[in-house]
Amino acid sequence: MIFSKVFQNKKILILGLGITGLNLYKALKKSSANVYVWDDNIKIKNIKNINLNKFKFKNLDFCVPSPGISTKGKEAHLIIKILKQNKIKIISELDLFQIYLNSQNNYNNGNIKIIAVTGTNGKSTVVSIIDHVLDRLKINRSLVGNIGKSIFESIILKNGYYIIEVSSYQLETTSLFKPNFSILTNVSKDHLDRHKTMQEYIRQKFNIFKKQSQKDTAIVSVDYSGTQKFIKKLLTKDKLNVIKISGKNKNSIYYYDDYSIYKNKKILFKPSNYSLRGNHNFENITHVVALLESQGNLNTTSLRAINDFSGLSHRQEVVRKIKKTLFINDSKATNIESSVPALKSFKNIYWICGGITKSKDMRVAIPYLKNVKKIFIIGLEKKIFFDAFQDVAEIVYVKNMNSAVQISYLNAKKDNQHASIILSPAAASFDQYKNFETRGNAFKRIVSNL
Repeated sequence: MIFSKVFQNKKILILGLGITGLNLYKALKKSSANVYVWDDNIKIKNIKNINLNKFKFKNLDFCVPSPGISTKGKEAHLIIKILKQNKIKIISELDLFQIYLNSQNNYNNGNIKIIAVTGTNGKSTVVSIIDHVLDRLKINRSLVGNIGKSIFESIILKNGYYIIEVSSYQLETTSLFKPNFSILTNVSKDHLDRHKTMQEYIRQKFNIFKKQSQKDTAIVSVDYSGTQKFIKKLLTKDKLNVIKISGKNKNSIYYYDDYSIYKNKKILFKPSNYSLRGNHNFENITHVVALLESQGNLNTTSLRAINDFSGLSHRQEVVRKIKKTLFINDSKATNIESSVPALKSFKNIYWICGGITKSKDMRVAIPYLKNVKKIFIIGLEKKIFFDAFQDVAEIVYVKNMNSAVQISYLNAKKDNQHASIILSPAAASFDQYKNFETRGNAFKRIVSNL
């Protein structure tokens, strides 16, 4: 666990005691900081909330809110409003980590570097491929962030890379975080309940590049609407190495229809026994190839590691095949845009979807429904799915996941064709499940019992 004397005697308030907040609390206590906490709901033995009526907020050095806590506008948490009134710094866990790194000689002399990845979709796959490749190259690394392990839970590196998956929520309060390598995979509608507009959402994503300067590298997809003015500004940053990724523009590092990756018409990567499906995954790989190429680490070993990366759970995960029917777990698809790749990648699809939608306009998926034979809708917001797709596909309302799997399988067997039953919800899970992992595991458990 990371802790540092740089925080000794600092007065720090942690707002929210989820996984991130609790690990941060433990690390700061070991650092001999004066640590205070507030959580709206969680009660943990031997950890007490501050007394709001008596606590002297003005004496704090800074507050670190949980990423899930809103810090802006009318939705801002009560304590955030109090902190702003008292002009107390509100910083992210990323900033706190940067303060720690700045105090380390191994970081200042370049032996430790940060690779940070954000984006609407694909970021977990990208950081996992990077981790997989660096492991093969026998390079020290620690994989942290939204992928699972919190940053301050990480092992302490003396050399190598911290690979960090970063959300827009974390970037919202970031002012110090300075990755050596930043990757923005893509941008589509997500978290607009928090950020309100696409422009604001994109702005927060581009915060990942905010503190980068000379000798740093920014890798960014240029094919997404709404990002152009931000990319233009990024290109003017003094001596920042900007690598553009594209599936259209050959003036970038680009991927093409033959699933090869090029730079200046030279092939950087051509798949062999490649296991990941879909154009979206090849875009993800292009970011990794660009990173490796910029560091001189694109070699036989790293290319072989990319080829044999088998993917992540809950992301177009092949669960089982029963005769002619393939079962796919794509539970991580929590918005309509992230379901599109699965709809494009398979044929004769029986699509299980539903939950709490992040976008009220689901019609963006209509051009990709030509492979869908029937739609099985579960969850709270069935009507939104029905209204969007009733004119282009046959729709079946089902009670729950078990019914969806059973009925879709009966339909597939009756049709007697090669078919794909895909759980790709296009919605959040919280109406039915704790998270997308729980939802995906429920699907896999039901399928295994068929």
